[in-house]
Amino acid sequence: MHDMIDIETARTFLNFMVDYYALLRRHIVEANQFRFNSHGFSTLYTLRNYRNKPITMTEFAGELGITKQQLTKLVNDLEAQNYVKRSHNAENRRQVYISITEEGVEHLEHMLGEILHEIIKSLEDFSQEDKVKIQEYAGSLSEMLRRDEENCRQREMRNADE
Repeated sequence: MHDMIDIETARTFLNFMVDYYALLRRHIVEANQFRFNSHGFSTLYTLRNYRNKPITMTEFAGELGITKQQLTKLVNDLEAQNYVKRSHNAENRRQVYISITEEGVEHLEHMLGEILHEIIKSLEDFSQEDKVKIQEYAGSLSEMLRRDEENCRQREMRNADE
């Protein structure tokens, strides 16, 4: 049974996520083909974390929470635009790695710049005190979510070992 504080925390967090998503949809006007909440954007954004370490298509599909078939179609589209590239393992040609290209990084940075511009415009309506709170709380929340992600990975590794 869940503690009452867990239920209230979950409800508050859910309300925050829905409110935040609505704010993004209201304020972020996308001028490019990949929307902020699209798989294309998520792919490029996540691949940026794997610039110095290879990741297989299978591992990456799991990371994004999509099927290998969905990822293949997505990678085909991104590869046609030279945003990502595939490479084969020299010892096992069936193992395919995916990585972001320099053009992909530049495109992602351009998209992030547009999003930041829209967020900055939306912050104009907040008081200085509220802006400080947003910065503090968003930073703390991001750090907690990163720790949770790491804890989930460690649990998955332990479960795989059992």
